[in-house]
Amino acid sequence: MSKSDTVVPDTETVETPTSPAASAKTASSKTESGKATAQPEPETRRIDTMFLWNRLKRTDPKATKPFTRSGGFRGTQIDPTWRFQMMTEVFGPVGKGWGYEQLDWTIAERMIFICARVWYIDPETREKCFTGPQWGGTEMVRRRNGIEAPDDECFKMSMTDAVGKCLLQIGLAADVYMGQFDDSKYREESEAFYAAKSNPALQPDAIEAFEAEVKQRLSACLDLDDLEEVWRAGVGTRLREIGTVDRAAQHRITGLFAQKKAEILKREEDGDDREAA
Repeated sequence: MSKSDTVVPDTETVETPTSPAASAKTASSKTESGKATAQPEPETRRIDTMFLWNRLKRTDPKATKPFTRSGGFRGTQIDPTWRFQMMTEVFGPVGKGWGYEQLDWTIAERMIFICARVWYIDPETREKCFTGPQWGGTEMVRRRNGIEAPDDECFKMSMTDAVGKCLLQIGLAADVYMGQFDDSKYREESEAFYAAKSNPALQPDAIEAFEAEVKQRLSACLDLDDLEEVWRAGVGTRLREIGTVDRAAQHRITGLFAQKKAEILKREEDGDDREAA
């Protein structure tokens, strides 16, 4: 990760704050006496339409492996179990926070085709949402050493194929399909991301505790030397690690230092003005 990434927060869904000027804008309604009364305008929300996509798009390199098909086609295969793990991490257990359902099936050209769709509970609105339907297909026979035999897992593999295509619609493993895995540097970044993600010190609860600790230590800083001492006591290194998994938290904590520095400089400036007077 480059230095320029260290203070760039991820886009979040936030409520637009109401300024004093904005709060003065009101809609009028009539009372019984005929006088207009001020009615506050409804607050607006900026919806991050890329939230789920950005949360799901990065693939763990350990969950992939290259494959080659007849005709020389090459691609990257994604572990279906990893897909289930990611969906469970974001939405909750299958059947509760998300799931899938078969819509149709058919047999053609010695292949079984299954049409399915995925549903999930939106983490913010708690609304039940659906992907578009997708078909998955698998050959009904396996060929080994020139001998054909029925494949008793063809139905399961067809469903897995269909569900994987549905999950791509909300961004899961999108980086593979967009060709980013062809870039060795990107794969290295993804390896670092998932290595950091598995670190207990970088779990959400640990990051929240660290942020609270930083706030407490900053409240005791009296001058810029104190501020520098706090930063050099491992905070800078920890923030770089946090930035690999949660840039928003990294940005918040970095902002605490900037805010404290501004307070110290303002206090020192006010003190100089009083001495000069």
